[in-house]
Amino acid sequence: MSRDGDRTGAVAVVTGAGSGLGRAFAELWLERHGPVVGLDLEPDRIAWLDERPDAAGVPGDVTDPEANAVMVRTAEERFGRVDAAVLAAGISAWGRVEELGLDVYDRVMDVNVRGVVHGIRAAAPALRRAGGGAVVVLSSTSASAGEPDHWAYCTSKAAVTNLARSAAMDLAPDGIRVNVVAPGPTHTELTRPIRETDPDKYHQLRVNMPMQRWGEQDEVAEAIAFLAGPASSFVTAAVLPVDGGMTGRTPQLPALPLTT
Repeated sequence: MSRDGDRTGAVAVVTGAGSGLGRAFAELWLERHGPVVGLDLEPDRIAWLDERPDAAGVPGDVTDPEANAVMVRTAEERFGRVDAAVLAAGISAWGRVEELGLDVYDRVMDVNVRGVVHGIRAAAPALRRAGGGAVVVLSSTSASAGEPDHWAYCTSKAAVTNLARSAAMDLAPDGIRVNVVAPGPTHTELTRPIRETDPDKYHQLRVNMPMQRWGEQDEVAEAIAFLAGPASSFVTAAVLPVDGGMTGRTPQLPALPLTT
């Protein structure tokens, strides 16, 4: 998106738009900016987009280049352009490095990394035709260090973070910015199993955050919208943690006692 103020009617394409942070961003963008075309594996999850005149849902797998192409093509045909691409689709997997099946690892890497490659490749020509714009990739604080039983997810998020930085170098001459949002523990569908089945882990994650609470989807969506919009026109190749200060503290001292 060019540096021209808060452009109304700006068009965003969003992967993983059926739930979690992808949906939270899509709802915010529709409210404040303009049309959205969302891609999701589950058609029922994006039916809400088809109920609106300023939105459209595209069922498909982000690991399929054609699904990404249809998402972008739909945006240009229905709404005339693409100004922002938010690549939020992602999955997780838990298991020790010696035990987790490599088929599971392959699927995590396909969705979390290859899917982003397809999203960038599909969106870049449309963003170029629009005179420039923004790509926002969803990573995680898990990209910055190792976690027990979480090696596949941590690997994928580290990879996609540097993928985004490298894509930013390739696309900067075309006026296309590529940035990363790295959420910490946030209440989403992806983290629901922790909340519902592992209260000790849920509590420990809360204690480890200086703000001593989990994040909410709308808080992360605000950060995504900032990087997707013209207010961040001189920001590219950046990684923005939205994690309650988690990555700002060292592990050398014990976590702070809970205030409540």
